Amino acid sequence: MKLVFVGIGIVIIIGTIAAIPMLGTAPETESPVTNKVIEKEPEPPKIEPTIVKEHEPELPVIQQVEKEHKAEQAHITSYSDKIETDCSGNARCFSGKVTSVIDGDTIRVNDHSIRFALSSAPELDEPNGQTARILIDTLCPADSEALVDEDDDQTQGSYGRILAVIYCNDVNLNEELLDSGLGHLASEFCDDSEFASTKWAKKHGCQDSEPHRIEVDSDCDASYPDFCIPPPPPDLDCGDIPQKRFTVLQPDPHRFDGDKDGIGCES
Repeated sequence: MKLVFVGIGIVIIIGTIAAIPMLGTAPETESPVTNKVIEKEPEPPKIEPTIVKEHEPELPVIQQVEKEHKAEQAHITSYSDKIETDCSGNARCFSGKVTSVIDGDTIRVNDHSIRFALSSAPELDEPNGQTARILIDTLCPADSEALVDEDDDQTQGSYGRILAVIYCNDVNLNEELLDSGLGHLASEFCDDSEFASTKWAKKHGCQDSEPHRIEVDSDCDASYPDFCIPPPPPDLDCGDIPQKRFTVLQPDPHRFDGDKDGIGCES
C-alpha cells in the first residue's frame, strides 16, 4: 500500500512540474497576435492630402502677382491718357527715360536729343552755363520719365535736335529755366513757335517780340534790335564791337550768331 501511495505522489509531483512549462509558454502563443497588431499600426497615413494642402498657399501668391501686373498695366494706360491730354498740336508727343542732361537747354530722352523750345541757356563755358545745367539735372536727373511735346511750327528741328517743351517730374523745364533767371527767352522765335502764346512764354516777353522786328533807323540793321549796328559794308566781327550776348535775328548779315541760337557774340 505504501508503494502505491508513493507512486501516486510521484505522479502528482511530475504532473505539476510538467504543467509549469505549459503555463510559461502561454504568452508565446499570444505573441504572434501581438506582433500582428504592431504590424498593422503604421497603416497608410494620410500623407497625400497633407502634400496637396502644402501647395495650396501658392495660389494666392500667383493671384497677387497677377493683381500687381494688372495694376501696373492700368498705370501705363492712365499715363498714356495723360500724354494725350498734356500734349498740344499734332507734332510728335512721346514719353521716355532721360538718358543724360547735355547742358542747360538740351537733354536726351530715349536717346533723342531734345532742345528746349523758346528757352536758351548759356554755353557750358560761359557764365551760369554750368549752373543752368545743374538746375536741369536737379529737376530732371537721368532715369527720370519725361514727356516731350514737339513744337508744331518747328518740326525741322535745330541741328538734329527736336525742338520741344519738356515736362519732367511735374514741371515744365522750359519755363523753369526762364523763371530761374539762368536762361533767356529766344524771342526771335516767338513768331515761329507753337508755344509763343502760352502763359509762360508771354510772361517772359513773347508778346514783345514783334516790335523788335520793326526797323526804326535806316542806319541800323534790323537783325540787331537790342542796339544800333549798321549793315555791311564793312563786315563786322565780334571783336569789332563792345557788346556781348545780344539778340540776333536772321538774316544776320554780320554773322554774329554762328550757331544760330539767336544770341550773338556769346564768347
